[in-house]
Amino acid sequence: MIKLTLSLLSVALFGFIPSAQAAEELLPKDLQTIEALQRRADKMAFGEIGSENYHLAKARTWLDLALSEYHQKDTTGLVYAATVQAKELIEALENKEQNISLDTPRNLQGTEVVRTDLWDKVAAMKSGAKFSCGQRKIAEAEVYLVWTGHEKSESGWTHGEAYARSAENLIYEAQVAITNCGAGMPVAANARNVEKLSLSGDATFIFGTNNLTDGAEARLDKLAAGIKSWANIQSVDLIGHTDRLRSDGEEKKNIELSERRAERIKQYLVSKGVAADKIHTRGAGSSKPLVKCSSKTDKAAQVSCLQPNRRVEIVLRGEK
Repeated sequence: MIKLTLSLLSVALFGFIPSAQAAEELLPKDLQTIEALQRRADKMAFGEIGSENYHLAKARTWLDLALSEYHQKDTTGLVYAATVQAKELIEALENKEQNISLDTPRNLQGTEVVRTDLWDKVAAMKSGAKFSCGQRKIAEAEVYLVWTGHEKSESGWTHGEAYARSAENLIYEAQVAITNCGAGMPVAANARNVEKLSLSGDATFIFGTNNLTDGAEARLDKLAAGIKSWANIQSVDLIGHTDRLRSDGEEKKNIELSERRAERIKQYLVSKGVAADKIHTRGAGSSKPLVKCSSKTDKAAQVSCLQPNRRVEIVLRGEK
């Protein structure tokens, strides 16, 4: 395939190469593009390609980044650049192209290169014989490193640190998967069942915290029992999500809260006998809302409307 340059792809997607002001004007159209690409990616994730595929995992994380920065009203051009990266990967997968590039641009528009030590770890894993075992986490980590570079470039290291920590966690999980995996065998190669569950954030945690509510333990006991009833659990993914409400508008705090909530559930499941090395956590912040609510209503109405977005998603893989 002859690859278009980023500028040409921007033209194809949005009609012209955006300036900061143009990007601001096009954000509503950008949201429509992101959501359409997410639907296409989700279809492949639950289809023949599967969510473990490196290129699809990278595309979906690019879209997470783009959506989050859309909500932050980013005007650096990163929303466009990330969407272009995702679109190119999704189209290549839909067209069943062979030998799709594994390269990831480190310094997209609106970013700077940071944490070269982590980039080096990623490069080493990608060149190893067992790369396929940790491919999904590696792909996600690469995009989070770019995301870290954006946050540092835009607001300083204080904002970038949470994203770097997410990248570190993903790299660690990828390394564990590679270490525990047979040569060249994908992590979920033997998984015959995939089950997706969701815990309501409001029913599980006190609002705005990672402290469990009075009725949460009964729900988590049921979840632990269900996991342990599987004949063979290969992985338990816990992904925390928040709503978009923050008085200071900082997505960093949303990501931190969603990470803490996922980690809190992991701690509880481990205390009930679920193997810690099977559980992988991450926080998505407010980047994947299930519902969208008007910001013109009072805060109480918004809190109520946005309730479905406050959740922890659980993805189980293995054999029942």
